[in-house]
Amino acid sequence: MRKGTKISLGVLAIAAVAGAAAPGVVAAEPRETRVAGSAGARLPGQHGPGDPVRFTVDARRTADGVSSGRFHVNHLTPDGKLVADFEGRVDCALAADGLGVVTGVIERAEFPAAPPGTELLGRRVGISVRDDPRGPDAIGWSWSTGGFAQDTLRCNSAIPFLRVQDGGYRVTGSTFG
Repeated sequence: MRKGTKISLGVLAIAAVAGAAAPGVVAAEPRETRVAGSAGARLPGQHGPGDPVRFTVDARRTADGVSSGRFHVNHLTPDGKLVADFEGRVDCALAADGLGVVTGVIERAEFPAAPPGTELLGRRVGISVRDDPRGPDAIGWSWSTGGFAQDTLRCNSAIPFLRVQDGGYRVTGSTFG
């Protein structure tokens, strides 16, 4: 037997032993994860009611780790003028204990209130939700602290910090077993 063959057989034997389950240990079945819903709230205003915002998500992550779905964000002024309206394709959905994080890439955008040179198409953003069975759900978004200066990392967003006033979200499954 050649030296390379012995090494290959040794690696296969180690892999076979490592892959065998210990007696009495049951591996967790991977589950599908879903983060879905539509909800709105008013941003805190300095002099009366703030801007109304609405976040709609329908995101899934299969048991084998493939994420898909859509998201839509709408932001108006108190008198109904458009600040921003954009939507896109989900590239990551995570969930655990009623919390969901969704990231995706913007495919359509209207942003009349944007500073000159701001381009949203192709940018990755993150949306987080808290499905709270005891009270109003909450939402958060990655551009809440830094604007659109840079993309968010895949599968990341800000914590859900704004309680919704209408609508809600449903987070099912757990990405982490």
